[in-house]
Amino acid sequence: MKTFIENLKANPRISSFDEAATKQAIILPLLHHLGWNTYNIDEVMPEFSVENRRVDYSLRINNTNEVFLEVKKTGEDLERFQEQLLDYSFRQGVELAILTNGKTWWFYLPTKKGDWKARKFYTIDIIQQDSQDVVQKFVDLLSRNNIQTGKAFQHAETIYKGKQKKKMIEETIPEAWNKIITDPDSLLVDLLSETTEKFCGFKPEDNETLRFLKTYEDRFLLLPEEEVITVEERKVSTGPTIVSESDRVPREVLISTIIKVLQKNDGRASKEHVEKEVYKIYRDKFDKAWYQARVSNGVPRWQHNVAWAKEKAKHQGLIKRLKIRGVDFGNSLPVEER
Repeated sequence: MKTFIENLKANPRISSFDEAATKQAIILPLLHHLGWNTYNIDEVMPEFSVENRRVDYSLRINNTNEVFLEVKKTGEDLERFQEQLLDYSFRQGVELAILTNGKTWWFYLPTKKGDWKARKFYTIDIIQQDSQDVVQKFVDLLSRNNIQTGKAFQHAETIYKGKQKKKMIEETIPEAWNKIITDPDSLLVDLLSETTEKFCGFKPEDNETLRFLKTYEDRFLLLPEEEVITVEERKVSTGPTIVSESDRVPREVLISTIIKVLQKNDGRASKEHVEKEVYKIYRDKFDKAWYQARVSNGVPRWQHNVAWAKEKAKHQGLIKRLKIRGVDFGNSLPVEER
């Protein structure tokens, strides 16, 4: 199988394969190397019918669909085909789906929660990745023996959970950092004090170090970037991106508005509800073109500014994030402020 992969890497013709050639020269030989009987249509069933549409291959064991495999030509962009494949797979209860153009293989767990892209847990690139790694991952995830014994799905779950773990860590580290800055642990205070002593020979008192951290807290916090009117924008007198100072809602006002919305809802509300209520209050301003313009993260400026105010309020201890058994239920006032 490794030799087969290396021959593919060295073959300049594969980039020009159409879909039929991709199936014949790459897909079927690869499935054969992985232990699938490509001559048995009850095991490797081509053009499998799903609700009046077809999946290129269904890999079956004991008359059960185990894997759906959709194939495109080698030069095809796979992005626009994944939703259809995963919809078919989800409806049929197929736990493993693959979308490939022969060179790139996208592996999915269709029955997992989240949008389609979140269900993609692994990518194999035959051309770019090391041949032995490619072989090992194909064996782990797609060999007939591992599919039959369930080991392939165990490997898939392990990779998927590792990806989810990485995502959760990336999202939580900034929150942990902000917690350390707003409520500094004695270890941080000692570290900063001792390092200061090494530089200048004098060790600050704990209250001096804490005062420094509090003074510059806003600089240290990782918050969404605040939207401001630039000097250049102020100089322009026309255009849809202009908004006067009187039409802007200051961030402090947004913070107090968010708190009032929560108070009216018995101290807790979802992010969506808070945004909806804040929008109602400032509709005459937020309906203007400047606030409706999309900012760098793809959301309207008004929504971005509300999110910034919410984060600021959270790090000031005015509101908190409400979670129950790991599920994010939105925002809540501290109990003593309800």
